[in-house]
Amino acid sequence: MRVLMVRWATVAWMILVVLPGCRKGSPAHASPTVSLSRTPDGAAIAGATQVVFTATVSVASGDALTVSWDLGDGQKASGASVVHVYATEGVFPVAVTASDAGGGVTTVGSSITVGSLSGRWLLSEGGERFYERGFDITQTTSDLSGRPFSVPDQGCLGDLHGRVVSPRIIRFDFTGCDDNVVRIDGTAASDLRSIPGTYTHPDGPSQAMVLSRE
Repeated sequence: MRVLMVRWATVAWMILVVLPGCRKGSPAHASPTVSLSRTPDGAAIAGATQVVFTATVSVASGDALTVSWDLGDGQKASGASVVHVYATEGVFPVAVTASDAGGGVTTVGSSITVGSLSGRWLLSEGGERFYERGFDITQTTSDLSGRPFSVPDQGCLGDLHGRVVSPRIIRFDFTGCDDNVVRIDGTAASDLRSIPGTYTHPDGPSQAMVLSRE
């Protein structure tokens, strides 16, 4: 009888030891969390705007992370922060993928609109069109060139020459009706529909001037 009791006690002890181990199990692997941001906001200018994409990634396991990018125009990149210049106009889907050593993978996406400054632009001063004067502008990468247009009896502007400085800063000059070189510095709006700036003439104070798409 004593032997039987010892055996049952041994079995009960083994059950107590084994069962807690069975309840522990292995928790599911948590994938990384990812968020995507970029600067500047709004449209980028093709061939000129340096777009900075940044991924903020966290992982509960502490595993090593790999961050990769699909920039939507056939270009790939890696790293938490990427700088890219789009060569052509369009709307491009952008995706960032974070992978950890434990097999977790998370992808998030966004899109970016890329435009050009090529087209017809009207000069205006104080909210009024400047005698219907303006330029047919051609953008080639970051360079700007333009031929003036205006009504026949007021046509005296010279050709425009200038550059785009990332992200959307515009600097150009042209010869005015008095043969002085006039400079305009401005920043293109986020939709690339207007360029508010400062009009500088050698013989007078600076004044506000706006170029607007016709």
